[in-house]
Amino acid sequence: MKRKQSLFESLKLYIEKGIYPLHMPGHKRRMNTPGLPTLYDFTEVEGTDDLHHAEGILRDSMERTAGLFGADRSWYLVNGSTSGNLIGISAICPLNGELIVARNCHRSVFHALELRNIRAHFVYPDFEKDFGIFGGVSPEAVEELFRKYPESRGVVITSPTYEGVVSDIAGIASVCHRHSAVLFVDEAHGAHFGLVGSAGFPESAVKCGADLSVQSAHKTLIGLTQTAFLHMKSSLIDTDKIGRFIDIYETSSPSYPMMISLDACTEMVMNEGEKVFGNWAETLRLFDEKIGSLRHFRVLCHGGDAPEDHGFFDFDKSKLLVNCRNTHLNGERFMEIMRDRFGFELEMQLSDNALAMTGPGDDRQQILRFAEALLTLDREEEYGDTFCDRSEDVPRMPEAHEHELKKECAVRRDPGEIYGSGTDYMSLMSTELCQAVTIQCAVESESEEVDISKASDRISSEYVYCYPPGVPVVVPGETLDENCVEGLLKLFKNGYKLHFTKSSPYQKVISCIKVDKK
Repeated sequence: MKRKQSLFESLKLYIEKGIYPLHMPGHKRRMNTPGLPTLYDFTEVEGTDDLHHAEGILRDSMERTAGLFGADRSWYLVNGSTSGNLIGISAICPLNGELIVARNCHRSVFHALELRNIRAHFVYPDFEKDFGIFGGVSPEAVEELFRKYPESRGVVITSPTYEGVVSDIAGIASVCHRHSAVLFVDEAHGAHFGLVGSAGFPESAVKCGADLSVQSAHKTLIGLTQTAFLHMKSSLIDTDKIGRFIDIYETSSPSYPMMISLDACTEMVMNEGEKVFGNWAETLRLFDEKIGSLRHFRVLCHGGDAPEDHGFFDFDKSKLLVNCRNTHLNGERFMEIMRDRFGFELEMQLSDNALAMTGPGDDRQQILRFAEALLTLDREEEYGDTFCDRSEDVPRMPEAHEHELKKECAVRRDPGEIYGSGTDYMSLMSTELCQAVTIQCAVESESEEVDISKASDRISSEYVYCYPPGVPVVVPGETLDENCVEGLLKLFKNGYKLHFTKSSPYQKVISCIKVDKK
């Protein structure tokens, strides 16, 4: 069968026709701004198709993408996975309906619940105490909630998590389908899943039975920032509803450079996937081999550490989550050292952890240099942080002095007092609070600011979260209890940078539904 042209090739041919644009955009593809791809910045005219009514080159492009990912339909999104979550949840659940929702979902999921006035029944993932992170959602926990809330129209979970933890999608999908319900997976960090089997990454959600999934093409593939895929493989979802909510939530002027980059993801995997993903997997194997001698720093599910050691169903090895709990550093200081001393900018930090993300575009030598930087800091931790202040290999210290320096490290280090427990934030999120009213009701009710120390038994009317990862510790409509209040105050004490959607984070107050004092 004759290969269809890529989106880039089709638009290049259009340019070669020499048709002058008496239409927007105003730069007319002539006024080149340094760093911007204005030559391919089109609008919807004859020959360039229309993303919202794709009948030509964009339809062909999305069909190729669906075929590659094993979906019945795939849609291009230029408003990120955030728009995919809004679209998906709006399409699978009616106004005022009910959904089972993982409590560790991204804030955009909660925004969708708010907009549709959906009553959420929260399922709590397992909690991995060693690294202080969420594990996966279990099929058994989902089944239990279906028994309690049989009117639930579907389940929404995040897999993989920001840190790379993968849930049992096939098992959860089986539970959902037994209850004639839909499974929607926020797979924003898993666009590379299920594409090249030999690379060793987990299988994709739709290939495991999920009805709908959203993936960020820019996070782990080669799409431009803000690009995403929405995949559907289901007979339970009305595609007309998907189209309706795409029209509502996605811009009517989608960026052609962004769409070219989405198609480029498909082209890259189809034409070079085995080579690119093979190199990626080999780089990660060499990284694991190199860090095997770490004694103080740990990297989750790397260097001999396995998913089953933590009770995970599966794990995405493209994520390098470094844990500093056994050192005198916390995640924030570790990130600073990696930036200022070694020249690495990491993705995020939270308490004792710092996350480095790898991707298909990585330079192998840089990833191995990161491993060497870890080993350098690890040796310095062994002998005292004044032993070496260079990034090159560190010679071993004479054994006669080793014991005294270890004692010095022990005196310096008290992470529980200085930085707080690495589980503070995640454990607070895993504490179940009573959902007194829907999110929409709480947000739109008359509210007042309450001193956090006096907020027990009050109903929150705002979100509280750290970003990243953007997972709320408090959701509007939840009744705060003593444990939650103490937890929030502890986060303040330990230096967490909390975001409040209504209140000022500097005043230690929280917006709550106003109480009639009559």
